[in-house]
Amino acid sequence: MYQVLQKFQVSDKVCIFVEGNTQLLKNGLLLKDENENIFIIKSIGMVKYKKIEDNKKYAVLLLTGDTEKIGKSLTIIEKERSS
Repeated sequence: MYQVLQKFQVSDKVCIFVEGNTQLLKNGLLLKDENENIFIIKSIGMVKYKKIEDNKKYAVLLLTGDTEKIGKSLTIIEKERSS
């Protein structure tokens, strides 16, 4: 699970600052918040950190989806497999 720490506007995009195991994140991954809103990771950015280990815990995400209504936490979801 990822805690949404902050949202901020960059040009016409909204970036989401998260805390969690960022080593599991990759472009194209689906995320869901507690309100069942679905987001797709378009890009992942590193944040300024004080210790090298911080890059494993914090990231800035550029997401597709209605980021104005994003909740307080995000969870990775698996894509449904076609039968």
